[in-house]
Amino acid sequence: MTADGKPSYLFVDEDPLQLSALRRMLRDVPGTKRMATSGEEALQMAEEEPPSVVVAAYILPGMDGLTLLAALRARTPGLHCALHTTQWPARDMLPPDITVLLKPCPPERMRAFLMSAATEEK
Repeated sequence: MTADGKPSYLFVDEDPLQLSALRRMLRDVPGTKRMATSGEEALQMAEEEPPSVVVAAYILPGMDGLTLLAALRARTPGLHCALHTTQWPARDMLPPDITVLLKPCPPERMRAFLMSAATEEK
């Protein structure tokens, strides 16, 4: 949550076009939306301002999305996380409390996840 009580979203994808598409698709979703193109950048952004919700691609430079989400959760237990990917990860790799959003994710599905996670945060 931000100081004004609105949710803070962090989107992580190596593809700037994917991040631009997410920004456009979610422009009317209330809250702060920040974008990172690597796991390291996301960790730095989260250190500066912890997010309420993180949506990360699986393939990222330097570390994969599951490793990033685990690192962020170690800092912020209970953080709402989703893996945004083209392929379903192996069941033994996926923690039970991480939502999988398959690409291309319908806008309604992405919005529903974000709004549900933000509501649970309050």
